[in-house]
Amino acid sequence: MKEVIRLAQIFMFWFVGFMCVLSTFMYALQWRSERKLMKLLGAIFSICIAIICFMIAVPDTYDRALGRYETETGKCYVVDNQSKQGGVTLWFEEESYDFSDIPEDVAYGPGTLFDCTVTLTKVNSTGVDYVLKSKDGDTLFSTY
Repeated sequence: MKEVIRLAQIFMFWFVGFMCVLSTFMYALQWRSERKLMKLLGAIFSICIAIICFMIAVPDTYDRALGRYETETGKCYVVDNQSKQGGVTLWFEEESYDFSDIPEDVAYGPGTLFDCTVTLTKVNSTGVDYVLKSKDGDTLFSTY
């Protein structure tokens, strides 16, 4: 289900980006005929929004289309990232990755080390999934 939601988000970024490109052309055509400052500012604003949307969508789409993931294992700890949307930050070998999936019924925090398996995209190093295991090798939490 999470994968479907993520793919829907990527699709929406592409859709909004292309709609902004279309609106840029419309504003530019109107500006050429009317020479009004607001039309020019609308074209500039919509192209900026399109660039931002494509900067978000392109690397993730590239990674997913080519299956470019890497999986790493090692020691990690998880902390609540205190954001309004919720989520946790996973610290893995001095690198941090944000995840929206919060472990439930697992005591976690900076003082609790887990054996982790983390799946990351190669291009923009965003966290995709993670697994927390006990010292005995039992799975405590998994987003797979």
